[in-house]
Amino acid sequence: MQELVIVGGGFAGTWAAMSAAATRHAHSEEKTGISVVSRLDSLCIRPRLYEGAKEEMLVPLKPLFDEIGVNLIHDSVESVRGRTLSLHSGRDLEFNSLVLAAGSAVNIPACEGAARFGFLVDDFESTRKLDDHLAKLDPANVTEGTIVVVGGSFSGIEIVTKLRKRLGEAYRLVLIDRNTRPGSAMGETLETPVMQALKEANIEFWPETSPGQLTSSCLHLSDGRKTPSQTVIFATGFRANALSEVISRDTDTSGRIVVDEMLRVADAVSVFAAGDVASAMADSTHRTLMSCQHAMPMGIAAGRNAVLDLLGLEPVAYAQPFYATCLDLGASGAVFTNGWERTIVKSGSEGAAMKAQINTQWIYPPAPSIGRQKIFEMMQCA
Repeated sequence: MQELVIVGGGFAGTWAAMSAAATRHAHSEEKTGISVVSRLDSLCIRPRLYEGAKEEMLVPLKPLFDEIGVNLIHDSVESVRGRTLSLHSGRDLEFNSLVLAAGSAVNIPACEGAARFGFLVDDFESTRKLDDHLAKLDPANVTEGTIVVVGGSFSGIEIVTKLRKRLGEAYRLVLIDRNTRPGSAMGETLETPVMQALKEANIEFWPETSPGQLTSSCLHLSDGRKTPSQTVIFATGFRANALSEVISRDTDTSGRIVVDEMLRVADAVSVFAAGDVASAMADSTHRTLMSCQHAMPMGIAAGRNAVLDLLGLEPVAYAQPFYATCLDLGASGAVFTNGWERTIVKSGSEGAAMKAQINTQWIYPPAPSIGRQKIFEMMQCA
């Protein structure tokens, strides 16, 4: 019996599992085993965490995997040796084909005190820790009432504008970024609505600013300024899981493996990568981003190709020419754009309705109750 192992139970790993099971079924090859190694037993709807940690954002994996004939191994991978995974539990797991979909984590700046005193909106537990902390703050106290978000790109903007909507006007909210304007990494199209949303929400923006040192009650900035705060939230970009650099030498500055159009890892045999650990060409000129928008289709392609590889069949190239962005701006609604040039299609309340549809429907996996055949059909049509 041949074994496909998928490392990671996030968006890429979950969609890889569904696609692999659908491909196995299509070729009547039920003797091929499929296992997913996941540190968590639920898929966390990570793009929603800026709203705060809610139980509805945790989707149990076992009912879905049981329905499609995939084995869930609740564990984590410590190391890779040839075709053997060493797990945290001490178990060794052999594979014939591997899909690495181990995800990413917030890339915390190397400033003193950041890891100890800073907060993250990165996974369910870190977000719940922040929620519990926020609930205990007294906004009348200047140190407790000042909240700083570090990082003025997609995540940081969504976090800080949603905090204003969640917490009301009593808190002083500050967004700092090393660039001159918030959202500049997303292009000029979004700069104006972002600046307007920050102004309307009374959120201070400090440009060309980086953290220097963080204590339990103060953020010292690299330019010598400081601000009292017990709540500094880092939204400073993501770095791929360290396993990517164990499996391949060909990684980019974010630690992502540069894969070919089949999502193969060049210097490994029968190994594919998808999601945040992989950098692939989405179209002829653009590379994938660390986003569930790319992770899900990449997972589908990697899971399918891993099974085809085991069966000695031709893999199918990954391509994703359509690209869209939907940025939540709190009380100002949201901005929905089409294309890599980010042409604004919807904004305000219309954008917010689109964001709600994306967050509560489009990025959730299918319910096990629809049955395996329907799930398989969804994967074949994707």
